[in-house]
This record gives sequence, C-alpha cells and structure tokens, in this order.
Amino acid sequence: MGFGHAFKKEHFPLSDNQFVPVNHGSFGLSPQIVMDKFRAEVETDLASPDSFIRIQQPKEYLESIKIVADFLNCPYRNLALVTNATTAVNTVLRSIPFSKGDVVAIPSTTYGACANTVKFLAETIGIEIVVVNLALPMSHEAIVDAFRQTFDAQKVKLALFDTVSSMPGAKMPYLELTRLCKEYNVLSMVDGAHSIGLIPLDFSDFSPDFYTSNLHKWLYVPRPCAVLYVDPKHHRTVQTNPVSHSYVSPNAVLSKEEEENLLVSKFTFTGSISFASISCIKTALQFRNDICGGEEAIHDHCLGMARKVADLVLRKWPGASIIENEEKSLVTAMVTVYFPIENYSPSFDASDPELMSLFVNKVSELQIEKHHTFVPFASHAGKVVARFSCQVYNELSDYEYACDAVHSAVKAFFASKL
Repeated sequence: MGFGHAFKKEHFPLSDNQFVPVNHGSFGLSPQIVMDKFRAEVETDLASPDSFIRIQQPKEYLESIKIVADFLNCPYRNLALVTNATTAVNTVLRSIPFSKGDVVAIPSTTYGACANTVKFLAETIGIEIVVVNLALPMSHEAIVDAFRQTFDAQKVKLALFDTVSSMPGAKMPYLELTRLCKEYNVLSMVDGAHSIGLIPLDFSDFSPDFYTSNLHKWLYVPRPCAVLYVDPKHHRTVQTNPVSHSYVSPNAVLSKEEEENLLVSKFTFTGSISFASISCIKTALQFRNDICGGEEAIHDHCLGMARKVADLVLRKWPGASIIENEEKSLVTAMVTVYFPIENYSPSFDASDPELMSLFVNKVSELQIEKHHTFVPFASHAGKVVARFSCQVYNELSDYEYACDAVHSAVKAFFASKL
C-alpha cells in the first residue's frame, strides 16, 4: 500500500496543506470519504430532525455498536457510544457507589482530565487516592510489580490505568494489569483513549470491568465519538452522563429482555446532540479495510514510521533519549522522547508546574503560528518530554521539519525570556 503524502493528497484533501501534521494522537483526522458521510448525516438530521432522531438514529446507533462489537470481539449489549473517553471515565466513576475511605489507585501517568475526576471524588465523597509512581521507560513486568505492591499494601476498590498513556505516549501492560485486578478483587477501569485503531484489541483475552476508547483518534471517525464497555454485572450500576430520560433504577424489576438490553436502552439517546459521527463508524472501517489494506497494514506502517522517527530525533536533537524499554513494548505509532532542554537552558526545572506551563504554552503557540506544525510537550519524571504521532499520511520529512520547528521555537522561547 502506497502510504505517505500522495495518499494524503488523494484521501485526506481536507487537511490543511500549509500545516505539517505530526500529532494525530490528540484529535485524529478523518479521510474524505468519511467526512462526506459525516456531512450527509448532519444534513439528513437537520432536514428532518423528528424522522432522524426518532426513527433513523436508534437504528444507526444499534448498527454501529454491533460493528464496534465485531471489531473488538465482544457482545454488543456490553457497549455504549459516548462523546469521548473522558466522558466515559466520568460516567463510570460517578456511577459507582463509592464510600468515604474507599481507595482508588491511579498511575502517575494518568491523563489529567481523568486524574481530576478522581480528585473530584476525593473532595466530594472522601475517597482516598493512591498514586502508583511510574518513571518511564520501565519494563511491563516492573509496571505490573508496582501495581502489585500497591495492592499488597492496602485494600484498593478500583484501579484506573491506560492501554497507552497519553504523555508520555507509552503502551501499558493493560492485559496483565486487568488480570492482576481480578486476582486482588479490584475493579478495573481501563482508559483506552489511545487504543482502537492504534493497537490490536481482542476481548476474548481481555475482560475488564470497564473500558473506554476514543474512535475519533486512531480509527478515523470524526469527533466526537467513543465507546464504553461495561461488564454485564455492572449494567445496572452504570448510568448515563448526564442522567436522562433513559434512567433505570439499579433496583428496578426488569424482564429478561430488558435486563439484556439495559445498557443499549440507557445510552441510545441521552439528549439533543449531533449523532453524525456515530453513523460514520462503518464507513471509517470500510476505508481502513478497503483502501488502507486492513488493520495490520496500518499498524505495520505506523509502527515502522515511529521507529524511523525515533532514529531521526536522536540525530536531530543531540542528547535526546527515546522512552522505550529493552523488550520494545512501549512505542506504538506514538513515540515519546526526553527532550534535551539542557541544551537550551541548563538550569530549566521541568518539575516546576508554573514554569513548565509557561514553556508548553509559549512553545506550542510558536510552533503553530510561526511554523505550522505541532509537537506536544509535557513533564514526566522531572524531565521534558515530546511526543510524535505517526499516521498513514505521513512521511519522514514531516518529522524532520517538525524537529527543526521545535528547535527554533524553543530557542525563541528562551531568547524572549532573557
């Protein structure tokens, strides 16, 4: 399959040709054929909302969750479609009847929005938060051991962890952590915001209590669209966010059919939003199979590109190091590096939140406005990290340009501070 810039020109013509995209992981990008479907659905909805919302939308919702279920190899009745992974995590965590003193374990790499959700529960209910400190790169075995030590030290009610963490972007041992949770009778909430379309998933070997993934990041579905998986034993507990017309009391008397379809019934319609992205799931998967050559072809290209980007960055940024372990299990289509900030400012303190926020905001602004590209930065383990995402429309020259743009932006930042 001939991926790269020619592929981008043919299938992603809506993308800004003046912008060099190396950050697919944040918001995704949809091909032309999917965007055509998206616009058609919006127009159909707006042309006859009564017909669309009351008749067509429930049918398309059901069809779409069945398609996602086939992709994940799990029963469709255990799935719900929501707007994004953060909403899904909130949906789960704010449905569970926590009590004061219940312990929730999260890794230090937890996505900020999800960490704040747990913080909210601590401040309103009185749960206790235990942070599992991860200083990447680490082996998957070491990560699992860190969680095991936490579970051994105290009774944990729920553990929140990633399939692939955001910043730094690193694949986590989510299968092993899910099994560990079962061993210790801990509820597992798997934040797979970066998963569907990025890494292979098969629920025949994966049985969390709760799992979510964005579909608009790596699957080419337009924003906003995400899936939420709920183990059947929790269908009564989990309520929609917001709680809406479809609310069913956890203590309600239900028929067998109502029980089986409870999650689908609750989440099909929760309020007036655009449902166009849900209707694009089928088209997005058809594009991946028919045009891209299937999941394996996409994964192989993007992972291969990520390995090349890692080598390139080490040449372009002397002193940088790749966040990868010996078994090569952290890098996916996202590759994260420790940025050699000491080359620009030997005294820069990446552990200072205010200084780091100033640096990230200004360098981001300079990249976008001056250089028309964007490499996200963050702090991890007291150091500056930068993340690159690789996609079918990219070529290595994109990352060479982005590395130069970052160098110029960081130089300009420190020059402006003097």
